Amino acid sequence: MSEIRVLVFDGPRRFHVDERPTPQPAAGEVRIRIAFVGICGSDLHGYTGESGRRVAGMVMGHEASGWIEALGPGVRSPGIGTPVTFNPSLACDGACGHQIENHCSDLRVIGVTPEIQGAFADAIVVPANRVVPLGAVSLEWGAVVEPLAVGVQAVRRAEVSEGQSVLVVGAGMIGQCIARAARLAGAESVTLTDMLATRCDQAIESGFRGVSPDEVGELGPFDVSFDAVGISPTAASAIQNVRKGSNVCFVGLGKAEVSIPLFDVVVAERKIVGTFAYTDSAFQEARNLLSDGQVDMGALIGGIESFEDISDAFEALATNERVDAKVLMSTAATGPLDG
Repeated sequence: MSEIRVLVFDGPRRFHVDERPTPQPAAGEVRIRIAFVGICGSDLHGYTGESGRRVAGMVMGHEASGWIEALGPGVRSPGIGTPVTFNPSLACDGACGHQIENHCSDLRVIGVTPEIQGAFADAIVVPANRVVPLGAVSLEWGAVVEPLAVGVQAVRRAEVSEGQSVLVVGAGMIGQCIARAARLAGAESVTLTDMLATRCDQAIESGFRGVSPDEVGELGPFDVSFDAVGISPTAASAIQNVRKGSNVCFVGLGKAEVSIPLFDVVVAERKIVGTFAYTDSAFQEARNLLSDGQVDMGALIGGIESFEDISDAFEALATNERVDAKVLMSTAATGPLDG
């Protein structure tokens, strides 16, 4: 195939499909033939113009799966045809002084950093050391390793432990992934809250407690809480509904700046914890959890759309016409191609 399709972002609420030469992997790189790619909440905020992290002319997409299609010079594995996902975070070689990958001050992210083509395309070139073979994980679930890794990292940061009660404010994809990771960490109970009743119902169907924001106060206080939204009301809920001295973990970035009830933090000695993306080990753990059958992601994938229909799916999600936790785009590929 001499050309590939790419979904180009043209600015708020606009895409177009372009054809470009098939990218060739350089030394240390591989080309992946994309099978599935997910719409992330951050992609959606970029699409609507709420976020400055998506700019016109770029190709989004950092949650994806596919097959190894070509190897650059010096790369010997994974072999061509291997089903894979990829860790989109590209930390520097340590020149910035970071000790942990997601603390790199020069961090770039495939499909987020504008000059790096993302996965809303037929194929993508990535560094070979970012590739994670899927093993027993299906290609559909391979496209949601990335958001599960966010949940794994958040639960690590919040130090969820055996027997604790956990509150997750926001029952979208990230909130649902946090809930699953918390349950695996030993949480005795996990409660998700959301303004959308359908998301609460989805939480209940997955074995969690799902409640409206008005009901949360009657169920607490909780041992640990997470804000998976990141706006002032959700921040307040996460802070005010945990025990004194407890961890409150902020995950969502709905707004860059929020107001918090500082009195409730200081007087109750509640501990504010931030979490960002994931470490390499958290990403690998997410893949392993899926491979070992410890997490079921099937209920979270609300639909699979074609290349031609994915723009409509973005708009439907933006207007809440659709409230699926995760929508995937399928390229309709059945395996790697020659050329």
